Amino acid sequence: MKFGVFYVLEAPDGDYKKAWHRMLGQIEYAEELGYESVWLAEHHGSNYGSMPRLPIALSAIAQRTTTMRLGTAVTILPFSNPIRIAEDFAQVDLISNGRLEFGVGRAYQPLEYKAMGMPEKQPYSREIFNEALEIVHGLWNNERFSYEGKHFTVDDVECVPKPLQSPVPTYVAASSPETFTMCAEKDLSILTAATLSPSEDLKPLIHQAKEIYARQGHALETINFPLLWITHVAPTLQEGKDRAASALTWYFDRLLSLVPQGEDAPQGYGPFAAAAKAYKEAGGFPVEDLNEAGNLMLGDPEFVIDRIADMRDSLGLQEIITWQQVGGMDDKYVRDSMRIFAEEVMPEFKGKPPVVPETLRQSTGQ
Repeated sequence: MKFGVFYVLEAPDGDYKKAWHRMLGQIEYAEELGYESVWLAEHHGSNYGSMPRLPIALSAIAQRTTTMRLGTAVTILPFSNPIRIAEDFAQVDLISNGRLEFGVGRAYQPLEYKAMGMPEKQPYSREIFNEALEIVHGLWNNERFSYEGKHFTVDDVECVPKPLQSPVPTYVAASSPETFTMCAEKDLSILTAATLSPSEDLKPLIHQAKEIYARQGHALETINFPLLWITHVAPTLQEGKDRAASALTWYFDRLLSLVPQGEDAPQGYGPFAAAAKAYKEAGGFPVEDLNEAGNLMLGDPEFVIDRIADMRDSLGLQEIITWQQVGGMDDKYVRDSMRIFAEEVMPEFKGKPPVVPETLRQSTGQ
């Protein structure tokens, strides 16, 4: 099993310089501790996330690390010209000596679409996303490439430079059953997150997607859908929850003020709208309840080991991206959690062969 760290780069106090340098220092520390990847999220226009151009951040990280895979979770395809996206991330792959993991998505915050002067409604954003991904891959995988679509035209263009990797590992962020099915049918790897979906709700979606992949000829041992999980590990179970409580209160307040609201939420974003409604009606989500449901992973090493083992054994989970710097949490707590996780949790899973649940073997015949 592989483990990484994730950053959206929140700045509750508005001190973006501090947030950036804290993140860069933690990433260097993560590599020292043995984390194998770092993943960044693109956001625009609010202190929820302050990385609008991921290639800039990844290029800086590439110079501070030597082994970590450099991932995007995600870069937003509808917000940029796909030729520029292909060029920018090809440079990241070259600078990092072939360490890019290319995660893509459509974005879910109406504020961001408004800032870009773009309609968010289906099928517009889905159409642009699909065309842009075809163009990026076409530019990377062909000497010269042409494309005629509804939204983009590419006429005999060469991507200079091209990425070092061929192919570049590519993932699509999935939060709805429709997206899981679409990714599986198109043979695209999937990025998942437990933030707004309890683990028990994720399990059938991931199981179904793996069944489709297996029918397409993939060996179950090779199917890897990285799971993003808000994580804090402390010496005791109660400390794990208490240390994260105020940071997570800010995080959920901010997140659920930015997601699509009400019945007008675009197709595929129903979970966001439902979570926002539930949050408002409940007057907030108790951290204890979210931790129990599996949206969060807060506790002592034993608790975290048991939570990861459940997902590994029931779904064959092979990679976890831990979100430990969340909601402006104090740097010393984040580093403490990173260290305890690396020293006491990761050794329970690293270096062991993939687990394939018997239910998947039976349903796929492998």
